[in-house]
Amino acid sequence: MNKTFKEVLIILLMAAVLGLVYNIFSDKPLPLIQESKKSVFVSDSILFGGLEKISDTTKSKDSLLVRKDTSKKLINNSIIAKKDSIKSIKSDDGILQISYKQVIKLLGRPDVIFIDARNPDNYNKAHIGKAINIFPYEVGDAHIGKIASLEREKLYVVYCDGGTCDLSHEVIKIMQSFGFKRVYLYAGGWEEWIKYHQL
Repeated sequence: MNKTFKEVLIILLMAAVLGLVYNIFSDKPLPLIQESKKSVFVSDSILFGGLEKISDTTKSKDSLLVRKDTSKKLINNSIIAKKDSIKSIKSDDGILQISYKQVIKLLGRPDVIFIDARNPDNYNKAHIGKAINIFPYEVGDAHIGKIASLEREKLYVVYCDGGTCDLSHEVIKIMQSFGFKRVYLYAGGWEEWIKYHQL
């Protein structure tokens, strides 16, 4: 038994050394220590486009002409700010994240679609608002057809279980490859949602 244990130990050590050597010389080596993903959240001004400022402007007692001019300036400034800062808010994987508070503000807006990337069983038990289900590992390519049928001008919030769940990342990458520009990750996902909404 002592001889067998030594042989197993030698085989395991050789496999580990060969694996490390292969990883070092690989075109895409894996990190030996997993680094946590950098979380970068989108600012409200980019996500909502200064719409709150515009509504405040229209409440003033100034003339219609001044309000129209001010609104145009706010919209133009908002567009310029978006273009300038969009590059600096992307996380390492190019996915933009939103917070729980931003999710609450977006919930119920007709131009926003929530996508639940969890498996259909979990989605059918409960989901956020009127979220649709797009599970990236469906049998066949059903998820591709669902994504292709989505409207490009809408804003999309994609979530899964939260934490280490990567299903939402997969859906977002597919959507980005289809040319969707306004796709955001709710990183807290279902895990954070149920903390605030005891279901």
